[in-house]
Amino acid sequence: MSPDSQSKGAPRVAIVAPTAGRARSASSLLARRLAGCNARSFSLVGFLAAAGSRAIVLCPGGENLEEDLAFLREVRERVLWKLPDRIVHAAIAGLLGELPDPGPLAGAHSGGKKAVLLLEGRVGWRRARAALRSDARLWVVESAGQVRLSRGRLAELARSGVRWAVLRPVPVLALVATARLARSRPRWKRLLPAKTPAWVIAES
Repeated sequence: MSPDSQSKGAPRVAIVAPTAGRARSASSLLARRLAGCNARSFSLVGFLAAAGSRAIVLCPGGENLEEDLAFLREVRERVLWKLPDRIVHAAIAGLLGELPDPGPLAGAHSGGKKAVLLLEGRVGWRRARAALRSDARLWVVESAGQVRLSRGRLAELARSGVRWAVLRPVPVLALVATARLARSRPRWKRLLPAKTPAWVIAES
């Protein structure tokens, strides 16, 4: 089955690369590994703008190690946000109804009695500036894709002490790596969830 098939009930997977073209070329290399999945190809920007929830397979460009590492850092900064801690998660679940069980691991700490701000729906710069007037510096959103801010704006908020948490974190299925990137695991292992497998795939 093609990675871009739309089979109902199949696991939903996003093949995410720096560009849409790179994602499409990677999808053909991953067809056998992702057989049976409802897989789609996205640039990083396109993935953040897309609706719905998918596990991701990360596909750096593969031509330059430093550029590949920069892509993974951007994914870490922009996509791989943590759950709030269990106390905050339970309180939000009480407000919104049932949420996925966060499991035993803590997420982004709320800082004890410090205020937490829940932002439903999309968050643009005007809304973010208004939120800065509150005392809360842990901001919780449904997903990273709901936050429509540039890296520069996110950095500006970070300098003001803002940290983000999500109610629906993005699972990382695998990293598609060149042999060189795979050998450089010490440089990227802290950027991705623990035990993320590296799929080393030779390109023709």
